[in-house]
Amino acid sequence: MEYRNLGRTGLKVSRLVFGGLYLGEGLPEDEAADVIAAARHSGVNTFFTADVYGDGAAEEALGKHLGPWRDDAVLIIKAGYRVGTPQVPLGREELNATHGDGALDHAALWRKGIAPTSRGLSRKHLTQALEASLRRLGTDYIDVYAPHFWDYETPIEETLETLEGFVRAGKVRYLGVSQTAPWQLYRALWASDKLGVSRYECVQTRFNILERGALTEYLPAARAAGVSVLAHQSLAGDLLTGRFARDSAKPTGLGSLQRYMDMYWTESTFAFLDRFQAVAQAAGRTMGELAQAWVLAHKPVTSLLVGPRSPDALAPQVAAATKPLTDEERTAVNALLAEGGQSA
Repeated sequence: MEYRNLGRTGLKVSRLVFGGLYLGEGLPEDEAADVIAAARHSGVNTFFTADVYGDGAAEEALGKHLGPWRDDAVLIIKAGYRVGTPQVPLGREELNATHGDGALDHAALWRKGIAPTSRGLSRKHLTQALEASLRRLGTDYIDVYAPHFWDYETPIEETLETLEGFVRAGKVRYLGVSQTAPWQLYRALWASDKLGVSRYECVQTRFNILERGALTEYLPAARAAGVSVLAHQSLAGDLLTGRFARDSAKPTGLGSLQRYMDMYWTESTFAFLDRFQAVAQAAGRTMGELAQAWVLAHKPVTSLLVGPRSPDALAPQVAAATKPLTDEERTAVNALLAEGGQSA
């Protein structure tokens, strides 16, 4: 397993980051222990989850299974939603369309039983969230603490100064961020520089061979700033594993994975997969392995966020991380992408 520095820091993270999402979505305890152990033995030293996954169950499971080698591991924890609060999809009623500034209609949320303090990156919320995460994880510090989203209603200065307080208190080592647009990332970096506080060293963004929009703006922006990209959904809702065909019954009840599978489950996707499978076979790789190796070949992608449910599902992901994309494979994939008018 290869290790890279996170952003401009000296923190070493593995090219695969094991995701704790499914730990909070019904993965039996013995299976969770097996896949975490397999990740560790394959050289994975970095693990992530969010406090809200499984209403805190994912953090509890991760903390338990990391056990005595917690100090050997790098923990990335996301925060922003309050654990135990219903996380309903926001519709037009809750979104403040009048101002178009990303603010929420909290009166509408109250009608669904969701308080104004149920989410956000205010000092109140983050302070409470950090202490709760530390208890669930059974640790006294988090290596990388990351806001789960961009909060339009809290000044970025308040968020960054709060996070800096955690760093100075020794409860957090580094900062990251998730679900932000490039301009939001740069707004935060500018504020960090102005305030003289810790900056975001990594950003989580969706990037895979089917969804390549990050190539034109996000990846160049992060590279210029020296910020690590942690790519998620590199298997496009598992469609790039080759497990499904156009005539397959679409699985249901997959928790958070379901929305990504719904997003990518189109005829154009399956038409691409038919051609991509031939390229993978010629390269002697599985489809998933080639797809993830392709993502890792792009700077500044430091790591893939992966969430295998079993050691068998982890194996091709380890192969993608330990067998870099060759020039011949890059040429073959680019030729395929060029058929659709875009290469990379």
